[in-house]
Amino acid sequence: MANVLDDLLDALEDVDDATREEAAKTLADLGDPSTLEALLVACSDDYWSVRAYAGCGVSKIGGPKAMEALIGLFNDPIMEVRDQAVEAMARIGSPAIDRVVAALKDERWRVREHAAKAAGKMKDPLSVDALIASCRDRDGAVKSAVAEALGRIADPKAVPALIKLFRDSSKIVRETAGTALVYIGQPSVDPLIESLSDKDFVVRCHAARALGGMTTDYQIGRSWVRDAKVVEALIAALKDPDRAVREDATIALGMIGDPHAIDALIEAMKDGAVKRHAIASLGMIGDPRALPAVLDALKGKGIKQEGSPTPGCIVSEDAFIKEAAATALGQFRDPRVIPDLIMLLKDGVLREKAAAALTVIGDAAIEPLIAFLYDPKASEVEAEKERVLSYASVRLTAKDALKQIALETLETLGWIPSDEEVEISSSQADNMRIDRPLGQTGRFGPSGDTV
Repeated sequence: MANVLDDLLDALEDVDDATREEAAKTLADLGDPSTLEALLVACSDDYWSVRAYAGCGVSKIGGPKAMEALIGLFNDPIMEVRDQAVEAMARIGSPAIDRVVAALKDERWRVREHAAKAAGKMKDPLSVDALIASCRDRDGAVKSAVAEALGRIADPKAVPALIKLFRDSSKIVRETAGTALVYIGQPSVDPLIESLSDKDFVVRCHAARALGGMTTDYQIGRSWVRDAKVVEALIAALKDPDRAVREDATIALGMIGDPHAIDALIEAMKDGAVKRHAIASLGMIGDPRALPAVLDALKGKGIKQEGSPTPGCIVSEDAFIKEAAATALGQFRDPRVIPDLIMLLKDGVLREKAAAALTVIGDAAIEPLIAFLYDPKASEVEAEKERVLSYASVRLTAKDALKQIALETLETLGWIPSDEEVEISSSQADNMRIDRPLGQTGRFGPSGDTV
């Protein structure tokens, strides 16, 4: 064994990067205390992979020197090395907690950031007070790492400090604080409800997001609370003077999924700022009472819109509303909407949303789709759209493009026809283009070159 170690230690000083890397990896696996000094030197190697393996090796051996070496690697220029150092420090566990807490005050911001990450992975309650104090750090990356660590430890006494981070200038810090509050859970509820009345609209927005389990700008997240008082507070927030707060409250109600919010969300569909979000949330709740209102929204009728739509939008707000309605109809899983969704397959803009909604509804959509596919009258398209969609559908006529989306939907549902049953060909579209004259009208309509 001694000879093997000697060979590995010699290889650790080789001029070849790959040789040193392999030696560092093997020594890290062995974790022999007699190799500590050599691994400490390797933590400063020119090749990043050697430094990463050396960090893993010293963590297995442990001791004050190993901890200092890992703290140094927290400031490494290579992210992979820093991440490995955090994992290595976490493996040392409670003997390292004092050194990690001290590193939260290091003058180097990367060291403070990765010390916070290590504390979060160690989940030692002894680090909570120091992490709370670091919520006032001057660097955003540090504050984000601190908030994440507090969420991992989930100590309720961190709640006030995390809510204060909602005022931070960095959106990443604010969102990380919200996620941490979600992980802390029930102790966060009352302070978050109180924050819905804060004078700062940004605080109100992030309070609504956290209550809905929304960890990003997108309508996804973790529904973690179904408390009646939370639903009541978010319903009240639908009347907030700020449109961003109303949007977030609308989405949060959908995330929570409480049917008590149905009437308020239907009423919110009158608000042009949140209409599409209200429709999406009604679909997420899936209560059949909302089905007529969503179906009317798809058809562009039924609800008078007040307020202004999304500002600076280059796409029609009506298109967003209809997309939200098509998606929501699938989430109701009600066979009554199948005919409307099937007819939406003719719409070149909404067909993908309609197909996805039919897939969500499931087996009940198979027979109506087959009937639609084989009914020439039902699946016919307008002549003008034929020309436009044949160009936009990669050499498929509009009729063939319609067949294709219907077939793809059926295949997703588990129904596959024989090869002879349905033929989709691009030849008709090609011939249509070739036969069309190139004169004033051109193959695809007026060229704009004529006077």
